[in-house]
Amino acid sequence: MIVRKMTNRKFFLILILFLALILRVWGISSYPVGFTQDEASLGYDAYSLLHTSKDQWGENWPLVFRSFGDFKLPLYSYLAIPSVAVFGLNEFSVRLPNALMGTLAVLVIYLMVGELFRYRNKSLFTNHQIELLSVTAAFLLAISPWHISLSRGAFEANLTTLFIPLGVWAFLRGIEKPKWMILAAVSFGLNLFSYHAARLFTPVVVVLLLMFFQKGAGLSLINRIKFFLNRYKVFSFIFLIFFSITVLTVIFGGAGKRGADILISNPTDKWVAVSDRRYEAVLLGLPDQIARIYSNKVTYVVNLFLKNYFSYLSPYFLFFQGAGEWSYGMIPGRGVMYTFELIFAILALISFIRKKDFYPLGFIFLWILLSPLAPAITKGPGYAANRIAVMIPAIVTFSAYGFVVLSDYLKEKLSKKMFRLIILGVIGPVFLFSFLAFAEDYLFHAPFKAAEAMHYGMKDAVFYVGSVERKFDEIRFSRSFSVPHISVAFYNQWDPIDYQNASKDWLVYQEKGFSYLDQMEGYRLGEYTFGSLDISASRGKRGILLVGKPAEFPIDVVAEKIVYFPNGTPAVKIVKGDSL
Repeated sequence: MIVRKMTNRKFFLILILFLALILRVWGISSYPVGFTQDEASLGYDAYSLLHTSKDQWGENWPLVFRSFGDFKLPLYSYLAIPSVAVFGLNEFSVRLPNALMGTLAVLVIYLMVGELFRYRNKSLFTNHQIELLSVTAAFLLAISPWHISLSRGAFEANLTTLFIPLGVWAFLRGIEKPKWMILAAVSFGLNLFSYHAARLFTPVVVVLLLMFFQKGAGLSLINRIKFFLNRYKVFSFIFLIFFSITVLTVIFGGAGKRGADILISNPTDKWVAVSDRRYEAVLLGLPDQIARIYSNKVTYVVNLFLKNYFSYLSPYFLFFQGAGEWSYGMIPGRGVMYTFELIFAILALISFIRKKDFYPLGFIFLWILLSPLAPAITKGPGYAANRIAVMIPAIVTFSAYGFVVLSDYLKEKLSKKMFRLIILGVIGPVFLFSFLAFAEDYLFHAPFKAAEAMHYGMKDAVFYVGSVERKFDEIRFSRSFSVPHISVAFYNQWDPIDYQNASKDWLVYQEKGFSYLDQMEGYRLGEYTFGSLDISASRGKRGILLVGKPAEFPIDVVAEKIVYFPNGTPAVKIVKGDSL
């Protein structure tokens, strides 16, 4: 009987993993629609490293990629090297690593939840409850709109949904068998190089683990840390190396500058809003000394931080509004979790408050509460679901726990026949309908709405230009596309050595005081030039081909080629100079 139950559990887990793989791999070249400049940059860096051992700027195996001046962390590009080597440089090969990592994350959350709720189990959870909880967490992650969306593009934020739970699982295993601490240290260490928000959150998770799960738990936090450093020297040593390297790359590698640029303490308007508010109060008769108390940099930063922080914990974001932008494959206006999971979250919260043992759920609850810290201190349009990806494993576990609470309640109150009827006849169809509603939105509506944000049209434009480029002396791409050179390099599979030779000349963008490469006018890659389109200077000239957005050209211009968005509106116009 026990063997049969174990076989059934493994069978269900295999089905869930297969489902997760299909949902993440099928059609990834086309869904999400388009291919962003960040995805192209990550892929081209992998391509360049594969052929030259250098990134696109000529740096040997760097720990921070300069990219466009935004200094990306390196892990994704390194993970993409094998798939680019096998499948070539294309959308599929660049997105495939994330799809595979996302599928592995489903298996890892199953392992993590099982280990987590078995730790210090004082008969609060039966083996059946723990197994049901583990399988449910894996299933909810497999069909999660949030996780599916992040897994299907080359989005670095998704990597943390694998490496954090993997680190937690290995850490818990390592308490009894210290050799597992090596895997925990490596997993947390790699996570430091995955994504900026994950880099900030990883030490938080390690501290939580030290607080909740280890031998010597009766000691104070300081003594626990001392105990841990002595008991698990291998973990401490490896993680300390990773963390030290991370700190050094932040200081010397340019990532620190990127971090400073996006902090709320460095507002885009250079504190104009604060000055205007104080000036307004003075005009209305309030003494400047008093106005300064309520309108200053500290109050501005604190208010904005609190607003950002609680926005990510709000049911509105999680279950109804979702992401604030289309550029990471997600769907604004649709919650990052299913609406029915709100019921599970409420039940889990009630049960958590009533439980006497704080350890398993307390760890998850604090994980959720601390997840918004990194996105709360950064600028942006708000509801940046990619920056809060560190929350996904915890919130899915919390939701799964709520389902188990509901299942136990129904099983206790109803007959076995009625229980099965409710599960199969009510809860099952709700799951199915909700998933199909997300799939319908993702496959049919999102491509129309997300196309512009996902840089749809650049592929067709680059391919067309490549087919006619020999007829022209100069081809100029508009800077309005945002770093269009990377699309040219990606789709033309530009020789990395030639690219690196060109990029050496681009470094003057820093000397000219620009933060990002595309702010510099007229940088070149072969016969391609990138910058503003000077229509008047190009008018009537032969041998010039201009590539820009429709609004940049006269309405009556005759285009050589027009690339359209999926909704039928023009995305890219390609025009000869003598046609102006």
